[in-house]
Amino acid sequence: MNQMIESSKSWYAVYTNSRAEKKLALELSKKGITQYLPIISTKKQWSDRIKTVLVPVFPSYVFVKIDIRIEKLKVLETAGAVKFVSVGETPILIDEEDIETVRQIVTEYPDRIKIERERSLAPGKKVLIRSGPFKNRKARVIRKGSKSSILVSISGMDTTVSLELDSELLETDEEN
Repeated sequence: MNQMIESSKSWYAVYTNSRAEKKLALELSKKGITQYLPIISTKKQWSDRIKTVLVPVFPSYVFVKIDIRIEKLKVLETAGAVKFVSVGETPILIDEEDIETVRQIVTEYPDRIKIERERSLAPGKKVLIRSGPFKNRKARVIRKGSKSSILVSISGMDTTVSLELDSELLETDEEN
């Protein structure tokens, strides 16, 4: 792809109708729009059976990589799209690195993901992950014990992804 065209594209979060994430992601792909819908499998209990189902990591959100000046309307006109996650009228840009961190967690640790919907992040200690696939990533501790549960927050969304890591892998600001 043309480097100029690609560099003018950024990631944004689109708020979807309830349970419309997969359909929206499919429709966006059909329109040639780069989209990302992080999904994990989870076990659901029914009265007569247990079934494994695929669920979005961020319910009601799909990420799109677009040139906002040109493709905003194309996204909003797609069935299932409600609005861009915005501050005022300005859609919030999501760092490529944040998207890559989510991809990595979903790919390598899907069984450890705990989805938590929060209005705001509770204040916690900032840490640096010293080794493993997330080496040199900054995170925030939400729980301490023999293990520390680490948050990777996606800016501009009321959602956080927590990942449990051994406390030995972590370094606080005071240590580094």
